[in-house]
Amino acid sequence: MVLSVRIFLLCCILVFFISILLLLRNRKLNLKYTLLWLLSAIVLLIVTIFPQIIYFLSDLIGVQTPINLVFIFTGMFSILIILSLTVIVSKLNKKITDLTQSIALLEKRVRDIEK
Repeated sequence: MVLSVRIFLLCCILVFFISILLLLRNRKLNLKYTLLWLLSAIVLLIVTIFPQIIYFLSDLIGVQTPINLVFIFTGMFSILIILSLTVIVSKLNKKITDLTQSIALLEKRVRDIEK
């Protein structure tokens, strides 16, 4: 990998990492949801510093070109993010349903007491 590309990628990863930490500090992101993003930044940093890892993995797995392996990993990471977000949305949907039912029961009790 060309040195100028590696320097550009390192700058981008640094900006990405700092923005994640700022969002976490400003409480825009929750820590447990941020860990996946921090892990991805660390993996990107390692691969950028040591690009031989991608070449080794592509030879090990049998992928023809290293860029194809990068696309495969990107797709797998995207699926992992989508799956984790789906789990989070499902949990929140269940909580909303439970809260709505609790509020309806409390409103019914209030109306019964008022009568």
